[in-house]
Amino acid sequence: MPKLVLVTFVLLTGPVSAQIIETTFGQGYSLAEGETEFDVEAYDGTGPAVGGTLGLHVNRIEIEPVKLELEMGETFSLHDLKVRAFGRNNSFVGSAPVTIRLEAPSDLIGLELFTADGHTLRADQPGIGRLWIYSIAPPVRGENYSVPVVLVVNGQRALPQPPFLY
Repeated sequence: MPKLVLVTFVLLTGPVSAQIIETTFGQGYSLAEGETEFDVEAYDGTGPAVGGTLGLHVNRIEIEPVKLELEMGETFSLHDLKVRAFGRNNSFVGSAPVTIRLEAPSDLIGLELFTADGHTLRADQPGIGRLWIYSIAPPVRGENYSVPVVLVVNGQRALPQPPFLY
């Protein structure tokens, strides 16, 4: 008597890998004396005005927090970053012009809210990326100073489902 063997095939697709993007999306000024809110807005292609900061030199930048840990769907305001610039002899430099660059998988952070209000980022998918804060002011010596903020988005990426065959 022949045996009936049931064979089941499951079609699985690998996880969709997002491309790593690098894009400058924000511009602003470091904290000035007595300020508590990072002055930031959408990058317009030209960068923040440097006319009022002629002769300014930035030796280093400090950022707080250095790591942002978000859940999927959670938002974060860049106004909450503490961006401080320091010049010669570690003296505080207020209102140093900076740009903000995102280096991350293309689906990690949604920039739609940022485009609308100029300061809010939304965590879209789990993963790790970086926000780079670049000083536009010339350095005391060497290259213009930049520092990263590590972005961690926690969550479970949805597994792709096989197509239904019916």
